[in-house]
Amino acid sequence: MERQNLYKDICGSVAVKFLIVFCLAAAALVAQDSSSDTSDDVTRRITAASEFFDHDFVNVFAFANALWDSRVPELTNNRSAYGGAIGWQVGAGISASHQFRDGGITLTYSGSYQSYPGGELSGGTSQSLGLAYSKRLSRRWVFGATVSGGILSYGTTYYGANTTGTSISANPFSSSSRFLSAAVNATYNQTRRLSYSFSGVAFLSNYNYGHAFNSYGGTGSAAVYYRLTARTTIGGSYSHTYYTYSQNAGTSNIDSGLLTLSHRFPDHWQLDLSAGINRVHSQGDITIPVSFILNGQTVAGYLTGPYSRSVYSPAFQGVLSRVYRHSSLSISGGQTIGPGNGTYLGSRSQFANALYSVSTVHRSSIGFGGTYIRLSSVSNTVSQAYSTYDLSANYGINLIRYLNANFRYDFVHYDGFFGYGSLNESRATFGLSLSSKSIPLTLF
Repeated sequence: MERQNLYKDICGSVAVKFLIVFCLAAAALVAQDSSSDTSDDVTRRITAASEFFDHDFVNVFAFANALWDSRVPELTNNRSAYGGAIGWQVGAGISASHQFRDGGITLTYSGSYQSYPGGELSGGTSQSLGLAYSKRLSRRWVFGATVSGGILSYGTTYYGANTTGTSISANPFSSSSRFLSAAVNATYNQTRRLSYSFSGVAFLSNYNYGHAFNSYGGTGSAAVYYRLTARTTIGGSYSHTYYTYSQNAGTSNIDSGLLTLSHRFPDHWQLDLSAGINRVHSQGDITIPVSFILNGQTVAGYLTGPYSRSVYSPAFQGVLSRVYRHSSLSISGGQTIGPGNGTYLGSRSQFANALYSVSTVHRSSIGFGGTYIRLSSVSNTVSQAYSTYDLSANYGINLIRYLNANFRYDFVHYDGFFGYGSLNESRATFGLSLSSKSIPLTLF
């Protein structure tokens, strides 16, 4: 029965792994761009829809979609079974951006309701929000702020427009995941070459799966950057992060030191590299679900006990990106430490991300995305790591003025979650949308 209850929620959102740290990515971009006087790119990276515009825009849209999902729970002879199911989805949103002389602001919001008639789920609401703001306060000071959040229900796959790794992952057994994050960043340019950056981040995650642990915490960091040439910047940073978990499961303190290198290539290419060390100290009491084979039968149970553990772990990351007028590309990968997905608690996260989108002005948009993440606990000894990857593709086209058609496909693979093996899920979406700017929906 326990295993059935876990499987019931397996189609919960996983591809929102990157949403909670969107503010970290944006804050870092604000700091980088403030030293290179290119604040226009900071807010434009928040959404692919900006490829259709040069500077200012406001686009309001609404959509209606038909859905097909390969793993939706259905009640058969009073038992849960999984199979392909057809449903529907309606929603609306807004994308807006304003660039002014010394800064810019960008807002994206999307909300939807979806249902699978005939399944065990009566329906669910999904929402996502991203807000980025940057402003040059004086000749030496630049300020940035970001907010991101999301409510993602059963069957939702969402691809966040981030270029950095994850620090919090969604729990695949939770049929609803909620995330909220806010960050501020200030950069002081002492000279044309030397600058200092200070940032603070607060965040929380919430899962409705009974055995998952909610978490909240914050990060404070300071960094120094030195511009070697007009295109190359080196730097160093220190940050302290604190996480705490619900149900008195424990806390984690992370101290990180990083060296960074950033280089702008011709034709709008940029490479960002960082490497350093994390020291993680975790302590508390934990109860985690486990399963084992006894006399040929699978037995589910729980492993409980106190823990107190200190771990040193390498930290590294690379990001290659190109943001152009009607296309964008980002490839990133690395290793970091985060609060996990509500079960593994403090976790070592190894990740790889890729995003690509291209559009023709006021006509069509094509987007592709892929993510991979592997979690292994650093808080306590867990015998098995958890990994997942997903692939997303989207095509949108403007049919006539204000009316657009959209097709999207998502594939998600789950592997090694406490002995439940590997599972695959496919989801296809097709529908129509109305857009005030006569542009199709984008992947992100």
